[in-house]
Amino acid sequence: MSYYPPISIKQAIDKIDYNQYLLPAIQREFVWSAGQIELLFDSLMRNYPIGSLLMWKVQGENKTDHRYYTVLKTYREKYNTHCQEVNTSSIPDFEAVLDGQQRLTALYIGLKGSYAYKKKNFAWKDNEHSIPTRKLYLCLTEDSIDEDENEDGRVYDFRFLTKEELQNSDKIWFEVGQILALNGTFELNQFLKKKEWDSNENISNTLSKLLDVIHVKTLINYYLELEQDYDKALNIFIRINSGGEKLSYSDLIMSTIISGWTSRTVSARDEFNNLIDEIWDSTEIVIDKDLIIRAYLLIFSDDIKFRVTNFSIANAKEFKENWDGIRAAIVEAIELIRDFGYAERTLTSKNALLPIIHYLFISNRTKQFTSKVAYKEDRELIKRWFHTVLLKRIFGGQADTVLKQIRDVVKDEVKKGAEFFPAQAIAKKLSKTRKSITMDDESIENLLFTTYEDRYAFPILALLYPHLDYKNNDFNKDHIFPKSQFSAKNLKKQGIDLTQESGNYYTDNWCFNGIVNLQMLDSNENKSKSNKTFEDWAKTTKINYEKQILPKITDFTRFIEFVDERWDMLKSKLEKELKF
Repeated sequence: MSYYPPISIKQAIDKIDYNQYLLPAIQREFVWSAGQIELLFDSLMRNYPIGSLLMWKVQGENKTDHRYYTVLKTYREKYNTHCQEVNTSSIPDFEAVLDGQQRLTALYIGLKGSYAYKKKNFAWKDNEHSIPTRKLYLCLTEDSIDEDENEDGRVYDFRFLTKEELQNSDKIWFEVGQILALNGTFELNQFLKKKEWDSNENISNTLSKLLDVIHVKTLINYYLELEQDYDKALNIFIRINSGGEKLSYSDLIMSTIISGWTSRTVSARDEFNNLIDEIWDSTEIVIDKDLIIRAYLLIFSDDIKFRVTNFSIANAKEFKENWDGIRAAIVEAIELIRDFGYAERTLTSKNALLPIIHYLFISNRTKQFTSKVAYKEDRELIKRWFHTVLLKRIFGGQADTVLKQIRDVVKDEVKKGAEFFPAQAIAKKLSKTRKSITMDDESIENLLFTTYEDRYAFPILALLYPHLDYKNNDFNKDHIFPKSQFSAKNLKKQGIDLTQESGNYYTDNWCFNGIVNLQMLDSNENKSKSNKTFEDWAKTTKINYEKQILPKITDFTRFIEFVDERWDMLKSKLEKELKF
């Protein structure tokens, strides 16, 4: 390995454009935020070092025996995050990036690309309204940074802005990428004159410094590995990145999987990315490579601990040989919990999916499990179990131990010929551990303090109202006594005495906005009820009080009695549903 003369940022950008810098398949996805890119450019302007690159000179058979990808040039959250594969057979020798991918990508996006991320509280839609394209700009207005809000200590005001933000700003902004077209001081001076900025000392100095940083200074130092040994390049990559926190264990494990996934027609990286994208497109549930790798370990490995030393080339080959089945089990499991009514927000633990994935795979139920009538009873059992383990939060913290315990039970029961998911056997196995899924009185009563906005409100209500069509998303959370009735103005109008201890029932959030005042209705029922009082709704609707788990107390002034009676009804129902 040799240290090579440093190059300028402009030279590095050109090398990316001409496919002289490519990414080996062992590299992970781009993960930097817009803020991290802005800070990188601020560091460059302040003459801070940005670290060295480590490159591998790729020649001969190594060009065609392995897969290589371009640096990501336009980032679009959730919708354009993967690098494009390059056919390297017809291009000259090139250098593969072993260390420095994030920095190179950040430089390219800042200078020639774009960065789009979802606006807060907007829906996930692949359009400019929800995810507007942003380009990197440098503010040329003096003292543009508000020191009170400058938490990261930046000196230069680099920001990713949308067209709308740019138009609505009263500051002077320079699109950073325009500096690439200004080749030298003469062209910069002509540009300044054209913009009538040549008399502004701050603007002239700032853009002169940016020109030096991008075109003149050789800020990118790098080492080049010349030996044509792919395994050595892989080991260098793992050794460099396992010493700190640059890459997660899954990133390092992924490099081993890619190395052992020996096929020119099938890429582990592409297969994983395609699966992740497919699940997002069909369910809007986010999974990652960690879940995929854990699924493999749970099914095939005795030791399921998530660490580099537990993953070999032999594991990678086994993974590839069984990929179709593993993939099908993951897809079917996520379709199943989506049919249970879960969405990304309410799916509080992705680890809870793993026992289902494992069960579907080893019981050979990866085809049409979500739709076949023959599996209906099995699906209902899994649904109750899934609601329960999420509510008990047994996968919090270090989940390896409980996953292995569940895996071993499922494996043994399926081997014995079990016809259904062994929920009862799992409950028995865990009953004497800290991860017990058995609900005592205190645990159940704690659930009844859950409020409307809480992510755990869904599984509680789903257990209480199992009859609804969760598969087609035909369900709505509803306040039995509308929240509007609990306003200070209405309470005063109704003559509710809040000075009494019982007055807290009308003002405590857990009570008027919690499970004791919530029910689940289908869309038509919810539309019909709208914001009617419970009393008015009862007069105009034939309510099935037993099915809706409601006391026949509709008078708002008797809300305290309603809560006390319903508390007991809900507790009794949950005791039944949470029993295995």
